Amino acid sequence: MRAEVEKLISAVLDEADCIDDLIDVMREQRDAMAERDTKAINSLMDESRDISFEVQTHENIRDDLAKKLAAKFSCEPRASSLASVMQDDERDEFNRAADRLSQSVFLLKSEIMILNGLIDQNEKYTSMLLSEWRRLNGDTISQSGSADFRG
Repeated sequence: MRAEVEKLISAVLDEADCIDDLIDVMREQRDAMAERDTKAINSLMDESRDISFEVQTHENIRDDLAKKLAAKFSCEPRASSLASVMQDDERDEFNRAADRLSQSVFLLKSEIMILNGLIDQNEKYTSMLLSEWRRLNGDTISQSGSADFRG
């Protein structure tokens, strides 16, 4: 196997591994939220941020290697285009790595959608609680900011 193809396959797998780590942290964070463990949530948020930067680094490395290989083979820096100019053994291994990365990205998007849904639910629930709290306390300032002088 050619060294530059091997480097690209390795970079693709490194990025997939890193995304999988991020998914694990997001799931742990969701569990910590359910348990209302603020300390763990904050720690996991920091870890998530660090891994996100690491994912970006791996993505940049993979992108650079793909562009260099595409320039060498006079093709597009896309997986299908790169695979078409590889030798059979390289192509099989590269396609497996690319599939793994695609699966990891899909799972990450799913986790993000779940997290966004939880955030939306929390926002609605908080708004309802605030509204009810205001109603029960006879809030004298309306939402428009003007005083309410009704008896």
